[in-house]
Amino acid sequence: MKLMDQTGGRLHSISPRPATSLRQSISGLVLVVTLGGLLGCTPTEERPPSLQMAARKPVVHAEFSVSPEDAGPRNPLYRTSRIASTKCELPRLRDDDWDSMRRYMKSMSGCLDRIWAKQFAKMRKTYKAPERRFLKARISVKACAGKMPAPGAHGTYCPANKTYYVLAEPDTWGSWNGMWAAHLVAHEHAHYIQHLAGILEYLSEVQADAANKDEEALAENRNEDQAGCFAAVALRATRATLPSWSEFMVMYKREKDLKAYGGWLDRGFGSGRLDSCNTWTAPRQSIG
Repeated sequence: MKLMDQTGGRLHSISPRPATSLRQSISGLVLVVTLGGLLGCTPTEERPPSLQMAARKPVVHAEFSVSPEDAGPRNPLYRTSRIASTKCELPRLRDDDWDSMRRYMKSMSGCLDRIWAKQFAKMRKTYKAPERRFLKARISVKACAGKMPAPGAHGTYCPANKTYYVLAEPDTWGSWNGMWAAHLVAHEHAHYIQHLAGILEYLSEVQADAANKDEEALAENRNEDQAGCFAAVALRATRATLPSWSEFMVMYKREKDLKAYGGWLDRGFGSGRLDSCNTWTAPRQSIG
């Protein structure tokens, strides 16, 4: 049996129009994790406490070989240099035009492939692009045990098939939503990078060892804040072709529930370095 757990249980809903609560305002950058599939063990609820440590094994993905203890706090990704600027040609967004938004998101994802491939090459690691689907409506995906993107989400990454699903609804098709669309795609792409680097396995281990629900939620939030920071680092690399970052950040600085996540976005975009995104060693109060 596989347990499908929504890691990133803060169902991010990045809406072009800010709302009052976290679940309504930051969007569906949801990460659907198959705990049994990632760990090679029984689901968390069925696992006796005595087996939690024994079930661990080295994490190996995309030529990474990282111990479970190092995959989050001391991941090799953090030791890479600043992500280099990358020239990306993004098509013009047209109002009320679904095909325009789909082309824009597809082009953005292609840029992200080039950006991350360069970064992996610095480590002499292999980068293989994820699968991605840009959708007008949610679809059922057997491998992910439900609708994709997940209900309440605009984007979901499914480790079971290494695919992220992005939903662009009619009220997001406007030309004013370029940075929103770029951020949504970059965040889901960042979950895939976390998967390659073994960080998702680390998250699962931390949650398995959590003493209570609050600790589990803190781990989820660290993971989501890191995905946002990774996304912002990648977006900085192609900032010359993107809309205004400062205008995009207004929502995150205005809404109290979004400030912590926004802080990690600003940190990643400002530094352009992945070592600024180590949420796993950051103080609890800095986590959204």
